Amino acid sequence: MILDYQDFAVLIERFAIELPGILATHYKTADLAPDMQRLLHVAETPFTLAVVGQMRAGKSSLLNALIETDLAVVDVNETTATINWFKYGKGEKTNRFCVNWKDRPAEEFDLKEIRRWVGVSDEAAATHCLEFFADSEYLRTANIVDTPGTRSAIQDHTDAVNKFLAKKKDGETRRLGCEADAILYVVPPVARESDEDMLRDFESTTRLPGSSPYNSMAVVHKWETLEADDPHAEALRKAERISKAMVGLVSVVIPVSAPLGKAAEKFGDPFWQLLMNLAANSPAQVLDDMLLGEEDFQDEFPRCSVPAKTRREFRSEFRLPWPCLKFIIQTSRNKSPGNCDDLRQIVGEIGGLKQLRGELQKRFFARSKVVKTFSVLSKAWDSCRIADVRLRNHKTRLTGILENAAASQSVLADRIHRGDSDLRPVQEYFQTSLQTVARDLDNASEVLRLLGKAVLEVEDVYQEMNSDLKYLEQLEANGIGLAPDMANLLSTLFGRYGATIVDRLSFIRRTGKDSVQLADLDATIERLKHIQIGGKRESSEMAGHAINRLETIANWMEEQNRTEIHFRHD
Repeated sequence: MILDYQDFAVLIERFAIELPGILATHYKTADLAPDMQRLLHVAETPFTLAVVGQMRAGKSSLLNALIETDLAVVDVNETTATINWFKYGKGEKTNRFCVNWKDRPAEEFDLKEIRRWVGVSDEAAATHCLEFFADSEYLRTANIVDTPGTRSAIQDHTDAVNKFLAKKKDGETRRLGCEADAILYVVPPVARESDEDMLRDFESTTRLPGSSPYNSMAVVHKWETLEADDPHAEALRKAERISKAMVGLVSVVIPVSAPLGKAAEKFGDPFWQLLMNLAANSPAQVLDDMLLGEEDFQDEFPRCSVPAKTRREFRSEFRLPWPCLKFIIQTSRNKSPGNCDDLRQIVGEIGGLKQLRGELQKRFFARSKVVKTFSVLSKAWDSCRIADVRLRNHKTRLTGILENAAASQSVLADRIHRGDSDLRPVQEYFQTSLQTVARDLDNASEVLRLLGKAVLEVEDVYQEMNSDLKYLEQLEANGIGLAPDMANLLSTLFGRYGATIVDRLSFIRRTGKDSVQLADLDATIERLKHIQIGGKRESSEMAGHAINRLETIANWMEEQNRTEIHFRHD
């Protein structure tokens, strides 16, 4: 019985080690063995999150906010011209970046020289990808990749994104691991139809096994630029509309403003105090006039609570985008926070950066090992299918040869019996050849048997794990109409709080019990059967999977002669 993600990863690693040896034992499949061996390297590479979206959607500023370091170049113009990898590093490494050239050995440069790779440049055109390093907690968990904007006016930028996202078959791409394990899709506030088309392209080229959207999520970024009385409320509505349009393509869509999130995390009390003073103590009409534009904000207003000189110095010190500054002042006026910390917390929550980090952790990083394993397994299935087809076709051809040879062998034997002794060497060669064909057939049959056995041992576990993630995603999205206690029971059983037996059964602990007994499992199964029989198709299928999970655990307990499973004491 395999329930834990770590045990599943070990099973797949063993499968990936065993498979090349099986494939190498027959000449029809031997060429597939090296591909499988390269998969082991991919399995060992860090989890990779790709930040993808239209040009000027703010991908680089969002990435900087995530890793809490200003490494990605941000500008009003189209800047990201290469595939840029951000990896964990410390010390002097963080002051330099590595250029992986297309046609010559890699080189390192001082960060001060990065502008040579911005926009249209000879250096960018000759570059395969850039690597940057930061001492960031997020980069301990995963590599993050910044891609050039789609719908770029520069064809090379679009080509670079497509090449990165495509499932390349060449060894160089596999060696570099240039395929994303998960995608953070950055949507501008005004979504267009082709955004969904791009997600469909992701599904056909880079999505992990199955149709579950667990490896893709989207953010509506830079929503503070929306022309609305309440930009955040409008962004929430847009996120909900986009989520419905992209159902089955992304796991969640949330509004995020990286500048607002960073301001909440980085700016001290003087910043918030001045804006609270401005919002609370300036006449409403003065404040409205001041917020018409950035130049108006710095104009003279005799009745304003903050002098123009102070406001100009403030703008020079805090280089926050004007729409964000305007939004914070309006929020302070509308919410009337009691102190700096209150306003900072309100803006931080609205900015969505904390929520984004939480969603990434919950949906991607916490399950990164199993998601990475699914990625490896997806590629392994391709090789297994190819091998299966080749061997079955080869067996059919060899069987036909042996069947046709039987009649020929009878004719030859008859001619020799009639006295044509010169045909004896031909008969010996014929028999030797048939023995070779028969051995080849036996070998192909044995490789097919071993291949089928290896796949079968993994496939059932994979399907169960994949169903866990699929149903967990549905529960987190809408609960499919289940009562809260049942939705929580199922999400716990499917691995929301961990995938060990104790973690999966911890919903029973909430009843006050210190251990799980077979009677507890039986009682839960009976509850689920009512949903399976009387529920709608979606909830019925989910209940069926849950029953299968619980029965597997119950069978394991009986096989192990265990009467109960104790919870860990915190």
